Amino acid sequence: MNPRENSERWWTSFAVGGGQTVTLHLGPLSLRLRMSAGEWWLSWERQEDDEDSTRVERILSTEPLPVERYERFVCGAGDHSAVLKPVLADRSIVVKPRQPVFVLPGEETTFYISTPVWIRVEAGEPPRILRDVPVMRLSDTWFGPSTREGELCYAARTHARSSLQEVPRRPHRAVTPLRIRNRAGTMLPIDRVSLPVPLLSLYGGGDGALWTEGVDFIRATDSDMASLRVAPGPPADATGAQLLTGPRLHAEKVGLVRAFSGLFG
Repeated sequence: MNPRENSERWWTSFAVGGGQTVTLHLGPLSLRLRMSAGEWWLSWERQEDDEDSTRVERILSTEPLPVERYERFVCGAGDHSAVLKPVLADRSIVVKPRQPVFVLPGEETTFYISTPVWIRVEAGEPPRILRDVPVMRLSDTWFGPSTREGELCYAARTHARSSLQEVPRRPHRAVTPLRIRNRAGTMLPIDRVSLPVPLLSLYGGGDGALWTEGVDFIRATDSDMASLRVAPGPPADATGAQLLTGPRLHAEKVGLVRAFSGLFG
């Protein structure tokens, strides 16, 4: 690894010698991993007001960690290989369009939704997971018709863009093509949509863009439920993308899921 590199494919593996520190600046997150006397030292910090940052840089140096608070992981003396790889969130992410969206009966639409990733820190050979660090701090939200029925998710606000060209390029967010088909006889107002990112894989393009598979929600009745389909492989727009990480959860068969909320005001 070069001592200092502006790396679009920042998730490639690297070696860290004793007394060396690798620093990853990714969007609002700065993460540092240091090898010291048979231990990995890990620290991170976020610029919470810089969520739209496009910064991506990986630096290898001999600088010590700039903060006293860090985590220590005991490892073997020869465990100098490491990788910082992106993974998707560990809960579904509820996205709320900034403007009201209505899908008429019999119509369909595709949104391009970007969601922030986590950084999985792996070290040693074979690789062992030290920590999953979210690039952004997302707030918790409950998604369901009542406090007894539903699930705990993360909340995010989005423009729900219909054109991929309008989606800002941000290295710490993965883009999901979300197609919504309204086959019911009533209009579908979309106030919030639950995107099941733990069921999705993450793909990296040669240009550093992050993608998931495409997701289809098919609404057949006047309710907040929809059939879920995950298209296999990276979407067609993700030219040359390669698999980086698989889904956190594996569902052999997915039927109806609660996809929407706000249907009745």
